Formats: sequence, C-alpha cells, structure tokens
Amino acid sequence: MGLEQRTSGKYITILGGKFCQRVQEGTPGATTRTNKIGNVVFEKYYDSFTGKLIGIKTQDGNYGKTWNFMFKDREDVYTLQLSYSNSFSTAFLKILPNIDLTKEMKVSPSSKEVEGKTKNSLFVEQEGKVLKHAYTRENPNGLPDMEQTKVKGVMVWDDTKRLEFLEEMVNTTILTKLELIDGTEELPDVNPNYGEDEVEEINLDEVPF
Repeated sequence: MGLEQRTSGKYITILGGKFCQRVQEGTPGATTRTNKIGNVVFEKYYDSFTGKLIGIKTQDGNYGKTWNFMFKDREDVYTLQLSYSNSFSTAFLKILPNIDLTKEMKVSPSSKEVEGKTKNSLFVEQEGKVLKHAYTRENPNGLPDMEQTKVKGVMVWDDTKRLEFLEEMVNTTILTKLELIDGTEELPDVNPNYGEDEVEEINLDEVPF
C-alpha cells in the first residue's frame, strides 16, 4: 500500500533519510518543526512508499531546479520532489532503466553517518526484489565521470555532464515508455515551498558514483 493518510496531489520530499510530507496544523500524527527560514511547519514522515511511476518533469522553482517524479497509488496521485543535483534523485535515475514501468515499486531512502560523513542511499523494490543500478563504477554504460573544477579558488566536484546525460536518458527513453503505458499525464507545477529549508545534496567530500 502507499503512504497512509495522504491527500491527492501532495508533494513529498526527503528529509533526514525519510519521506516528508507537509500537512496542515492539527493533522493526526504530524510533527512540528521550525525550518531554516524561521517558519513553523507541520509534517508527516514515512520510511517508504509504494506506487506506479506515471511521469517525470524537471522544472525551475524559487529555490532552483528540481526533479518531479509523479506516482500513482490506486486513484491517489502524488509527486516526489527532489533537488536536481541530489544524491537521492541521482540514485533513482541510475536505477530507472532497470525498473518495470508497468508495475508498482516500493521506494525507500536511507541516511546514515559513516566515519563522520553522511551516506545517503535510495532503494527500489519490485516484487520483493531490490533493483540494481544500471550505471555503476564498473559498468558506467556511458555515464560521464564527475569532473573537478575550481570555484572561488577551491576545487570542487562538478556533476553537470552527468546530470545532462541522465536527463537525456529520461527524455529519450523513459518518458516515451510512460506515454505508451499510461498516455500523457500533465504534471503539476513545481512546489514553490520546496527548498526553503534542508536540502540533502550530494556529499562532495569524495567522488560519488
């Protein structure tokens, strides 16, 4: 089953290694938090969700570019919204070619501290089997390497070419399959509140793959 106590069209993101849904004050099971810009928000957290992918869209919003992954669980439609350059969204994109788009999937994020560093990961299961990445260090299948570049005198890792490759893969391969399966779905506009507080980005202390 999908997320419980969910209303249609809601946005979900990932905070603290869990799926997070913004809800109204007084919603049963909601927690209260003051975000980075000082607003009090009410949220519900989930370890996983189950749904069928029906659309993908990139869009520029108030806080930068995002990936919008639209899922349907029975008649409910909701959008998983993640930063464009984000370890969770990149992990999902690497798994995408191995997903059977005609079936539901269970998606679970994870965030752990390992030797003082945050390690983010995301798992996708179908029919009880955890799916592997289609792009790996051993078999990149055309996925470009990260590149080092200097920004304000500091060397940082740049994932621009990698993200361009993954977005092209989505546009030329995945969206075509989704249209054949479900027809054209109109994705909602970007959530203007996304990115107003924690954004879990790629850890650039080391080269991620």
